[in-house]
Amino acid sequence: MKEKLLKIKQFVGKSIRKSYEVPLWKWIIICFVMSIIEVVLLEMLGRRSLLSPFVFIIHNPLVTLYNILIVFFTLSIALLFKRRGFVMGLILMLWLAVGTINFVLQGNRITPFSAIDFLMVSDVLSMFNIYFNLPQRIGIFAAIIIFIILLVVAFLKIPKIKGKVNYIEGSVVVLVSFVLVYIMTVLALESSMISDKFTNLNTAYKSYGFAYCFANSVIDQGISKPDDYSLEEITKIEDDISDIKVPHRLYPYKNNQKQLPNIIVIQLESFIDIGRVNGVHTDIESIPNFKKLQEDYPSGFLNVPAIGAGTANTEFEIITGMKSKSFGAGEYPYKTVLTTTPCESMAQLLLRQGYGTHAIHNNKAKFYSRDESYASLGFQTFTSLEYMLHFERTRTGWAKDNCLPEEIFKAIDCDEEPDFVFTISVQGHGKYPKTELKTEEHVKVTLDSEDPELTYQFGYFVNQCYEMDQMIGELKKMLDEREEDYVLLLYGDHIPNLTFEEGQFNSGTESQTEYVIVSSFDLGLEDKDMYTYEMSDYLLRALDLGPGVMQDIHDEYYDSKHPDLNMAYDSKAVLMQYDMLYGDRYIYNYIEPYERYPMKLGIYDITVDSAVYNEVNGLTVKGENFTEFSKILINDDRQDTLYVDENTLMIISDNMGDIEAGDEICVAQIDKNKHELSRSNSITYY
Repeated sequence: MKEKLLKIKQFVGKSIRKSYEVPLWKWIIICFVMSIIEVVLLEMLGRRSLLSPFVFIIHNPLVTLYNILIVFFTLSIALLFKRRGFVMGLILMLWLAVGTINFVLQGNRITPFSAIDFLMVSDVLSMFNIYFNLPQRIGIFAAIIIFIILLVVAFLKIPKIKGKVNYIEGSVVVLVSFVLVYIMTVLALESSMISDKFTNLNTAYKSYGFAYCFANSVIDQGISKPDDYSLEEITKIEDDISDIKVPHRLYPYKNNQKQLPNIIVIQLESFIDIGRVNGVHTDIESIPNFKKLQEDYPSGFLNVPAIGAGTANTEFEIITGMKSKSFGAGEYPYKTVLTTTPCESMAQLLLRQGYGTHAIHNNKAKFYSRDESYASLGFQTFTSLEYMLHFERTRTGWAKDNCLPEEIFKAIDCDEEPDFVFTISVQGHGKYPKTELKTEEHVKVTLDSEDPELTYQFGYFVNQCYEMDQMIGELKKMLDEREEDYVLLLYGDHIPNLTFEEGQFNSGTESQTEYVIVSSFDLGLEDKDMYTYEMSDYLLRALDLGPGVMQDIHDEYYDSKHPDLNMAYDSKAVLMQYDMLYGDRYIYNYIEPYERYPMKLGIYDITVDSAVYNEVNGLTVKGENFTEFSKILINDDRQDTLYVDENTLMIISDNMGDIEAGDEICVAQIDKNKHELSRSNSITYY
């Protein structure tokens, strides 16, 4: 037996060494064959099926060939290296790695893997324990270790080619393969065989193949410069919209001053009426308060830009009136351009009209880079979970939404101006457990399919929606009791990341959620279905609050009766989005430029008043507005901190070293990923 194994080993080794003596044209054939195999594997992983990739290949041979050429182009780069086999193997493994990541992600969300997810690494790591159980986490780390070991072994064992590398021939192959990909891309786009604008990322991956879609997401970032972009075009748009009249609305006056309503917007995580879904039944109404509001106030379906994920892009479209699909495939502007570039938004516009502007999210501040992007959108304050005193968690670890009314009223009461409070909830977030419900069951859920795992998932989700709905009812009651004018916009960001069959929705579609506009006075609005990017224009114009450029473009060019035929609107909107965010900002010749606001994290300052040390109790720090995320710093060194209450923090004597007169003490807000968000004042220890 040992002799046979030895002979096999010698044969394989001899074959590998001999392969390094083959001419270049044979290497090209090897690259092409490996490209075919790799594309099939990527489609199997992306479609989570062994057979459906072959159905795709049979029905889309040219698209498949295009994907093969993309992979072949990347493999041809190996021809420029002496360690040709290693480099080719490395490229194949990298393609396989992103395909595997896509396979894992699609098991936990609907949206496939794209290049923008590399910017989401910190966010993904923060949710790692939520989406993966212990055996899965161990398996993932083991796979990463095995991957690294294989790379090292391959580098050491795979031999170099004999003789010198013919860089001219290799470069010609790379260049020719690139030209082929480029020409086929142009022809495929012109013939509509593929598209470079993905309205639905999941559909695009299934229609055009993984290799193309992922490669497109790497290359396509931001908004490409429109061919007709110029000062003249921006000036023409400004001329068209400058004469738009905003209908006048009467408000009550007190002390000869116009009384503006507080505007509260709440984006509800994965919130939908489960009654829209065939085959899912509940013993009582799952969202009674929201349903009652729909009967009494303007409401309708909201066409959102994502399915099962993509919260930040729904949020972006609501607040800016811009289309997220104008950006790169799968791109989140919050993670890219808005981290540094100011942008027109409802907050920017209302700030100029005397409003206080506040953002609230019961999740970490750095999720989707909101701690940076909200400053570009014109928010004066941002209250994230790290600055909240009172909150509970769901079984899966997300903060419950019953903490939001308290934070909303803190924002309203922190100043004398009317306030715009933009709130993002998180309670309904997945992953939904596939095991028996171990939380309070307000609503009994049954499925026609009787699938136990799906029943547990739907049961958990529906009960989270019920609790979110209770928050809505409580907030409405509290707003009415204040006897101040208000407008409350409520809407879901996308459908939940659950398994839905095609055609399972009995009203609306899988890309639609519901909204309702509640107000303490008659807004004169009717029920209407709309896209998320319509909402800011719809709301600001109804309130007689000066719309911005994007809202005026919408009003001038958009045809709500024929949204699929709005070529002129799409063109003008993209021109203005490019000008504001990437171009020469010609529009600022006509309007006051928008600026990044020096945004404050939290409504109230976290302050340190005193620090007392004794050998028994350790160090006790007194102050105001401490939370569970407050950590004591001594001379900039973070200490193991015990949170006692909002006025008291401690370092137990066993956990601290010596403290001396003259040491500087302060308190910092530290998120669970150890990022410092802000600091209090410092005091000197005596």
